[in-house]
Order: sequence, then C-alpha cells, then structure tokens
Amino acid sequence: MKKYIPLFIFILYSVATFSQAGKKPFAKEKPPTQKEMEAMMKEAEKMMAEISAEDKKMMDSMGIKMPDTKTMKKNVAGVSDAQLKQAYEDEMRIVPLRDAARIASITAAPLTAAVIPSFISSAHSKVVTLIEPEEKNTAEELYQMLIAQHKAETGNIAAGLWMTGRPQLAIYLLGKACMDNTADDNNINNYAAMLSMGGAEQLSVPLLNYINKKFPGNSTILNNLGQAWFGLGDIAKAEKYLDSAIRIYANHPQANHTKSFIEEAKGHKTEAVALEKKALQHSYAQEKEDRLRKLGDKMNVGDVNLPPKTKADPLNLGAFMHPPFPKSVDECILLQPEWEAYRDELDAEGAKLKKMAKDALEHAQQMQQQRANRDIAMIRASLQAGSPQGVLTSVPMHIKKGSLKLKEVTDDYGRKMEEWGKKGFAFLTGRGLQLRQEYDKEMEKLREEDGEQTGEGRPNKDFCPKYKAASDKFLKAFNTETEDLFIQRLAIVKPFLNDMAYYSMYTNWPEMFEVIKLEAKTSWLGTLRAEAPANFESITDFVCKKEEVEKKEGKLAEFDDVACKYHSEMSLVAFKIKTDCSRMTTELDAKFIKLKLKQNMDKETFGEQFMNCTVTVKAEAGIGKVKLGPLEAGAKAEAGVEVEIDRTGVTDVSIIAGVKAGIGIKNDEGKVKIGGAGAEAKMSLISGKISGKGTGMLKMIK
Repeated sequence: MKKYIPLFIFILYSVATFSQAGKKPFAKEKPPTQKEMEAMMKEAEKMMAEISAEDKKMMDSMGIKMPDTKTMKKNVAGVSDAQLKQAYEDEMRIVPLRDAARIASITAAPLTAAVIPSFISSAHSKVVTLIEPEEKNTAEELYQMLIAQHKAETGNIAAGLWMTGRPQLAIYLLGKACMDNTADDNNINNYAAMLSMGGAEQLSVPLLNYINKKFPGNSTILNNLGQAWFGLGDIAKAEKYLDSAIRIYANHPQANHTKSFIEEAKGHKTEAVALEKKALQHSYAQEKEDRLRKLGDKMNVGDVNLPPKTKADPLNLGAFMHPPFPKSVDECILLQPEWEAYRDELDAEGAKLKKMAKDALEHAQQMQQQRANRDIAMIRASLQAGSPQGVLTSVPMHIKKGSLKLKEVTDDYGRKMEEWGKKGFAFLTGRGLQLRQEYDKEMEKLREEDGEQTGEGRPNKDFCPKYKAASDKFLKAFNTETEDLFIQRLAIVKPFLNDMAYYSMYTNWPEMFEVIKLEAKTSWLGTLRAEAPANFESITDFVCKKEEVEKKEGKLAEFDDVACKYHSEMSLVAFKIKTDCSRMTTELDAKFIKLKLKQNMDKETFGEQFMNCTVTVKAEAGIGKVKLGPLEAGAKAEAGVEVEIDRTGVTDVSIIAGVKAGIGIKNDEGKVKIGGAGAEAKMSLISGKISGKGTGMLKMIK
C-alpha cells in the first residue's frame, strides 16, 4: 500500500490547487491529515463526476482510464497520519535522506578482476527477481537470439532499449552481457548506471569504483558515482564526484543538474539557477526548463544551443538584384520599362508561390491529421500492449529551443521594422515633404516665367532644360533617400526571413516547413517591389531632345533551398535510430518485432524511477589496443550523437562534430552515420538525478 501514497498526494494536491481558488494548496503549508485526505477525496469524486459522458467516451477511445475512486478510498482508509506525513516529506524533499542501511551494505573490499564475475552474477540474480515474468521471458528470448547472431552487440542493444524506454529488457540484457564479458568496462559502466537509476545504487557504487581506478579522470564515471551517492543520500560524497565531473566539463548535462538540487537544499538559489543553466547549455530537457521556472527564473535563448547556420543567406535572397532608383529624368525614362518588367515578373512569380503554398498547406494539414491519428493509436497501443515501432517524438524534436530562437529573431525584426517605419514616416512628413514643396515651388516659378515669355502655359524648348534641371535636382535628392530607405528595409527583412525559415526547420514538421519556406519567398518578392515609404518618384515629362532609350528586360534570380543538414543514423543491429532536424524515428528489425517487445504501463516500472540521463554514441573509441573507457559528454574528438532523455522521453539530440573515416562520418551536409556494415558503435550511459523519494523497483533490493 505504501507505494500508492505518493499517487494520492499528487492527485489530491491537484484537487486542492485547482478547486480552492485564492487558497494556498496544502503542499506548501503542511502535510494532510487523514480527515483532510477524505475531504479532498470527496472533492476529487465530485470533479470526476462533472466530466461529461462525451469526454469520458473520448478519453476511453484514447485508452485513458478514469481512476477508481472507490479503490483509492479503500487504500487511503488504512493510511495513518504518520504515513501521510512521511509520504508528504518524501515528495517535497529536495535531496534524499541518507540511507544508512544501504550504504552499510556496500562491500568494503574493492572489487577486483577476480571477483567481478561473481559480483555481477549476484547483482543480476537480484535484479531478475524484480522483473515482470513476461518481460523476463521476452528478454531471455532476445538474448538467445543475440548471442547466436550478434553477441558482441548485446551491450549496445541493451543501451538502445534503455534509450527507447524499455528499461526492464535493457537491464536484463546488459546484466547477461556483463557476465559474458567482464572485461568490457563500458558495459560495466552502463550496467552500473542502470542499477543506479533503477534504485540499486548500493550495487552500482562498487562497480563504478572498480572502473574509476582503471580510468581516472573520466567524467562519465565520476558523474555516475556522484549520482549513485546522491541517490543513497550521502550528499558530501555525491558533491565531491559531481564537482570533479564539472571541473572536467563545465557544462556537464547531468552533474550540473543534480548539483543544482544540492545548492538549492543549502539555500543557494542563485548558484542553483546558474548550474541548471549550464546543464541546459549542453542539452535541453523539459525537466531542466521546469526546474528553472520553479527556481523563479526562465529559459532564455542564450541558455540553449541549436546547430548554427552553414550559410548566412540560405535562401539566397541576396542574389535578387533590383533595378536602381532613377536619379534624373533621363534615368526615369530609361528605367521605367525595366521596373515595369521587373514588377510584372515579381507578381507572376509571387502568384506561383502563393499557389504552391496553398497546396503545400493542404498537404501539411492532411499529414498533421495523420500524425494525430497515429499518436492516438500509439497511446492506445502503449497502454494496452506497448508499441514495437514508431516515431519517438510527438512534437518536433527541437521545438522548445527553436521557438526561443524564433522569438528572438522575430522580436528583433519587430524592433528594427518599428524603427525603420519611424524613419520612413519622418522622411515622408519631414525631409521628403520639404523636397516636394521646394520642387513644386521651383516648378511654379518656372511656369510663371515661361508663361510671361510665351503667353502660353506649355513648356517650350527654351525652358525645357530648366524644367529638366529642377526635376533632376529633386529626383536626385528624393530618390537617393528613398533608395537608402529601401536598402535599409531589405537589410532588415533578408536576415529575418532567412533565420525564420532556418529555425522553423527545427520547430515544424517537414510538410509545414515547406509552407513556411514558400511564404518566406513570397514575402521577399513583395518586399522587392519597392513600395511606400521606400518608393521612388518618376518624372518623364521633359524630353528636351530625341534620344534612343535602350529597353532592358528584368530577370529574377533563383531562390536557394533551406534543406535539413542535421542528420544522424545509428545502426544498432536490432534497430535504427534516425534524426532529421525536427524529428526522430526508430525502426526495429522484423525479427525483434516478432518478440512482442512491450512494457506494462499499468504497473510501476523502472520508468517510474528513471528520471533523466544522457546517452553518448560514437564510433568505437580507442587507439590500437588502448581502451579509453566510457565515452564522455563534451568530448568532441570523433563523430557521434548525444541523446538527452527525461521522464517524458527523448528531449534533445545533438550531432557531435568530427570525423572517423569508415565508421562515423560528418560530411559537408552534417550527416553522421554510426554502425552498419564493418563499423561498430559505442554507447555510454551518463546517469542523471533520480527522485528524492526513490520509488524504483530496484529499491526493493537489500
């Protein structure tokens, strides 16, 4: 019954928060008593009773089951005030309490190569007793298939399964892989990380101490030791190892995140915020952003990283050359047909782009509906039996980071356009108006003089040069300034459209991204028309002598395409994991689909404990026969991929720069491929902070 108490706390906290307007929820004041729990349970029943039959039907179709309040009331009835107080304190605790019993159970004698096999075998036996029978049977079947065909890849398959949200299968396979080859220190690191994140930190520490002696100064091992001691509640030891990892890599994604909680527990809020922002600098996770908000701060664009643009002008907008603004009557006559042809071409091309954008939008909307239907089906399948294959991201992968960047460029564009608009208005109502008035006054004076001489109001050949000279003077002054305004506007719009298109590649699905690109191109053509207040004056009335005017045809340049150049592919025998800018997908081998890979979402699994981690994947690291130990975050020597995960799933994927011929290749298009024929990949788990209360299944191991 004890494991249900945190669930009751959460549900009833939600009831208190949303139903008692203007009141502070109990979670911020004191733990609830049995009497208060019963009252809030009634409130929960009332709220659920108000849900319409139509909404219940929709939720049921999605596989979302309403909680059984009768069962909940029955379970709560046997909970004492003391138990509620303990559960409340566990939920609210920033750092875990020191677990003296588990710490005392850690073997005092350091592990050696001679005793490692028996230690791992013992740990695996304890883990197996806690894995659900169906999962255990599937894991064993998978293991037998792997040792028959791809034994050397078992460790990577296990790490990949952990990464894709199948922790029970992962820890079973990795335990077997470690027993098969106790010399594989990377597998031992990963197994220790899984034990730690599952709640068996006391089994993790001896293994990590063992490989830490082999590879001193490895930030991954040091972090994993810090996380294990944090889970055991020995904050002093945790801090020592976490600090060591941070000294090696300042923006360590997991060490900084956990250290932030330690600083908060000390009352050092400023330090806690700074550490969380360092963790975000390396990779994004929803939990990190939520934590900043909890600390009274927020995630800013400078706190996250996106792949930099490879070209300053990816749409090739700078190749579009507009005709010059005329600065004299002769130039007005000469350039008039050129501007007319140019604008006609802009209009024609713009009409084509608008039609293409309309068709692309319809296609994007159809694909969005298909994704919605697929997501509902995947939710239903996951709740029923698990889904063996599918898209791992229900929203574009980098939407949070990309949205911040888009907001930055949009806000900057808005400010610059506002300033430009003020300049244009000031010109039209100030200097521009003055030039017009002076020109009109000069022309009126010339007409009066002309009329006095000829007695007629028409220009004659004697006064034509004077009219033309006055017009040239006006055109040169007026159109020089409007052309400058026009060029200023282009200089504002061009980087905005390029940035907007580029970062939209990470915040939108590919189909909608195509719509955005087409709309950006259409907008650029509209800007190139040169309209008020950046339009020019044209005066063609004064042809004082017959001249041959050369007609020039306008010719538009061609747009370039902003294509995704952020690709990675990890071939891990059993499945492939691919990332393409905004999306990440996994493809399981047909043989493994037959194994009915699944996890029971209705029962407490390792996922309930597993809070966050970073998975680093690279080509097999090593120089000759020299082993370099587990891969480290921040070490960019070779091509690879880093995947950030929290309880919501995969939250960030980053391509590691570098080249290792024949195994991991980062080409000019930024594509990294790891694994496949003749190539081996190495995967290292960098464990993250577990919950303060520690509810993982492996907590039951003594």
